[in-house]
Amino acid sequence: MNNSSPAVLYDRTLVFPPGTTNRVLRNVPNLTSLNYESEIVAYSAELQQIWQTPRQTLVVGARFQTGSTEASNDLAHQPPLAPAPSQLFARKVEVNLDRISAYGYETWQIFDGLQLTAGVSYDHLYYPRNVDTSPIEGGQTSKDQVSPKAGLIWSPAKDTHLRAYYAQSLGGVFFDSSVRLEPTQIAGFNQAFRSLIPESVIGLVPGTSFETYGVGFDQAITASGTYFVVEGQFLNSDATRTVGVFTNSDTSLAAAADSPSSTRQSLDYSENSLLVAVNQLVGSEWAFGARYKLTHSELDGRFPSLPSGTAGASAFDNLSSYLHQVNLYAIYQHRCGFFAQFDTVWSQQSNQGYTPDQPGDDFWQFNVQFGYRFFQRRVEARLGVLNLADQDYRLNPLTIYNELPHERTVVATLKWYF
Repeated sequence: MNNSSPAVLYDRTLVFPPGTTNRVLRNVPNLTSLNYESEIVAYSAELQQIWQTPRQTLVVGARFQTGSTEASNDLAHQPPLAPAPSQLFARKVEVNLDRISAYGYETWQIFDGLQLTAGVSYDHLYYPRNVDTSPIEGGQTSKDQVSPKAGLIWSPAKDTHLRAYYAQSLGGVFFDSSVRLEPTQIAGFNQAFRSLIPESVIGLVPGTSFETYGVGFDQAITASGTYFVVEGQFLNSDATRTVGVFTNSDTSLAAAADSPSSTRQSLDYSENSLLVAVNQLVGSEWAFGARYKLTHSELDGRFPSLPSGTAGASAFDNLSSYLHQVNLYAIYQHRCGFFAQFDTVWSQQSNQGYTPDQPGDDFWQFNVQFGYRFFQRRVEARLGVLNLADQDYRLNPLTIYNELPHERTVVATLKWYF
């Protein structure tokens, strides 16, 4: 994988005035250009064994992943920080990633209406200290974690299900957490994450510890074709990472920062969500549905090496965001293979703690699609128009959401199921 991007550097520079102990994060103009390139090569091998009886399933396995990253980082001052573009920093590093994981999951069918899952995993991660935030460095660090897991599915009636889970886990660095045979779900909830903090907000946060839990209620009324779901999930992450900074060796704070360095940053993030969905079948050809999701995210980030009260010590101080989303849909399917779908999405977001203020957004989008299934429904041809009203939007990525088109978009797909 290659990643190359010219961009402005950042809005804050860590300044160390010589002969003093004061440290200040000061704002600087976006007058420093950045060229960053990275290439990742990674390998993964996993062995898993499953033992199953009518009342229990045992899954054990081990995974080894290794890889290397070659990254280059070039920065240059732009006028008026320099009379002409001049190189500030250039570095090329090659660092390694090694991950060893072992796990076991036991699922018991206690009786027909009760299923319990217990599990544990061990992860050893040896990863780059900072290969993402400029200026990069070539150091390595490691982390070990033992993570307990538990899940429950209780069915007091045939079409009534109560689900709950709790899990701890250790995040990855690049895409290592996504390449796995180890179970990614417990009681229908996802427990595999590379990072909970959206990377579009904070960038790469390697080796993050996660604590996640949730409850869900599923009800089906088969006589009327009604399906109802309520689900709550609570995600928390605690991480410390090394970030690149530039120090200023000049006594004047007006001078440009000129010396590459690094500092530690602690990050606390939580994401709580509530999901309510109702789906209704009408006859043999129509289906209607409504889905509401509320997501609340909070982020607190600090530089612990900076004295309390120092300007800029809290780079992400009590940021929070609420996102409401409503999805409505109608689907028509004919026995000949023709189908049509209309759906709409309403999004409303509010943000707190930002300077300057980020008001969020409030908008609707509408989509329509038509298609045909043939060859015993093994082939599907679909044509649609997304965002019919050509509605653009600006959402804060602090709350996770599925990316929506920013303009009217025509889509066409052809799928073949083997």
